[in-house]
Amino acid sequence: MNFSRLDQYLSKIPDCGIPGCDLAVTYKGQQIYRGSAGFSDTQGTRPVSENDLYYVFSISKITTCVAAMRLVEEGKIGLDDPVSKYLPAYAYLNVKNENGKPVPAKNVMTVRHLFTMTGGLNYDLTSQPLTRENQKPDADTVSFASAIADSPLEFEPGTRFQYSLCHDVLGAVVEVASGMRFADYVQKHIFDPLGMKDSGYHLPDELFPRIAAMYTFTPGIMRATPLPRERYNPYILNDRFDSGGAGLYSSVNDQLKLLTVLACGGKTADGYSLLRPETIRMLQVGQLTEETLPYFWSGRLYGYSWGLCGRVHVNPTVSDSLSPVGEFGWDGAAGAFALVDPENELAFFFAMHVCSCTYAYHVLHPAIKNLVYSALKD
Repeated sequence: MNFSRLDQYLSKIPDCGIPGCDLAVTYKGQQIYRGSAGFSDTQGTRPVSENDLYYVFSISKITTCVAAMRLVEEGKIGLDDPVSKYLPAYAYLNVKNENGKPVPAKNVMTVRHLFTMTGGLNYDLTSQPLTRENQKPDADTVSFASAIADSPLEFEPGTRFQYSLCHDVLGAVVEVASGMRFADYVQKHIFDPLGMKDSGYHLPDELFPRIAAMYTFTPGIMRATPLPRERYNPYILNDRFDSGGAGLYSSVNDQLKLLTVLACGGKTADGYSLLRPETIRMLQVGQLTEETLPYFWSGRLYGYSWGLCGRVHVNPTVSDSLSPVGEFGWDGAAGAFALVDPENELAFFFAMHVCSCTYAYHVLHPAIKNLVYSALKD
């Protein structure tokens, strides 16, 4: 394996306006690469290190899907169950008609629709029902998810793909089906068994000094501007809401532990079964249909579909990706990138902390992915 080209590429990322980044790769359960560049503070005095923490935003969805699939394995959640079985507020939904007016929905929203982002929800955190719910002192994960049902759907469940709050609702389904607070369930069944000691949904004040500085990106001039602390994660609505869609803080080491187990058949080195091998295979299958796939944003993901745990590679002919069919994972709002390749037992996690950086999705992620695969062949 020759990682010299990957080293060179990472070293130049700060020159592209990205203050700092970190990448770790495992192969057959063992770490084979670690590379970083730049600084994790705004003063440029603290080099990026393994001690840094990040808000991983939408990579939180991987953890949420794994938690839900454990309950699917146990028969406590059915993929084709109506969401209303767990959250009664979803029994009678309205949907916008062609004129934008709410009318009763014809299709039943199922748990599978939540996994696959085909439920008809949007990503409006400022909607009147959520704003109203957030004013209540006892608002929590389930009550926020139930409030989402008060807004009319954008389309009939199952008829389109739209990136949305579906996985936040899925987190509430996990909470109801397990009988445990969502964050507690994840802690007990994922974080603790995998030794993920630097991950959680509500960052304690004493850990904040370890958080890498966060920025917002200005394309064209390729400049990152620091964000104030209170704007680091707007998806965390209060201390009782565990956001399954975007709420996690974590470290590169912690995220790599989860991704590595998924890449290696779902079982840890000491024998803990996170997911069954047959469940991992389910995660490798695109779930979008001919009807829903055209709504998936193929502009940066040609050759991919959406599955039960994020993007899924389905067509290498058009993807220009060196990863095999069945590779899956996702990315986050601050530029993090996660990859799971069960065929090669390969996993990697790339961290940065720059929001609104489309350059990361369109350029950095595809390049890093192909450089990792090229290194394996060299």
